[in-house]
Amino acid sequence: MNPEKRISKSQIKQDKMVTFALKAGEYIQQNKNYFIYTVAGIVAIVAIIFFFNYLGNKKEAEATELFGKAQLAGAMNQGSLAITDYRTILDNYGSTEVASKACFFIADIYNRQRNYDSAAVFYQKFVDSYNDDKILLPAAYAGGGNAYEQIRQFEKAGEFYFKAAEIANDDYRSPDYYMAAGGAYIQAGNFAKAREAYQKVVDKYRRLQVYSEARKKIAEIDYKN
Repeated sequence: MNPEKRISKSQIKQDKMVTFALKAGEYIQQNKNYFIYTVAGIVAIVAIIFFFNYLGNKKEAEATELFGKAQLAGAMNQGSLAITDYRTILDNYGSTEVASKACFFIADIYNRQRNYDSAAVFYQKFVDSYNDDKILLPAAYAGGGNAYEQIRQFEKAGEFYFKAAEIANDDYRSPDYYMAAGGAYIQAGNFAKAREAYQKVVDKYRRLQVYSEARKKIAEIDYKN
């Protein structure tokens, strides 16, 4: 009688691997269309991502080049040409990095040209659409305040100046913006908001010269009202 052969652990392991490989091969064969379509889908998605990245980079490069041309035109006092290029950026490259700056510079040029109606439009567009640009945002609100004040929309001017002061939140710009807000609100007949603006100066900027002027304005408002 032949002794019974023992199966080693390595043989058991090999048998399990062979069985798994056979089953896996059979499963793939049965579902080969699924695997083909899945791989094709992944390849298509990757291709789309690369395509849109390419388009995005291409648009950024084109917008940046156009922005440089507009900056040069502005530096040479060719405001109308600069505005044309900046507006092309807004119209065709509105999602690029330089679009917010293009919008701001359009408003700024109009402001310097004393075309306050158009300046107000583009300052408003900037604060509505590009308010994540924290560097230019205070200047946009201040410029908008001036534009609205010039076209006698005093309530809106006061609102913009006040917002500029709040966002700037420094000793250099904020006191003047608050004072400008107070003046615009007085023109609008909104004495409560004017007093609030002047009170901000009194509370926050005691060491500055505008402190005395703000106290005087508050006293005048309290006396008349």
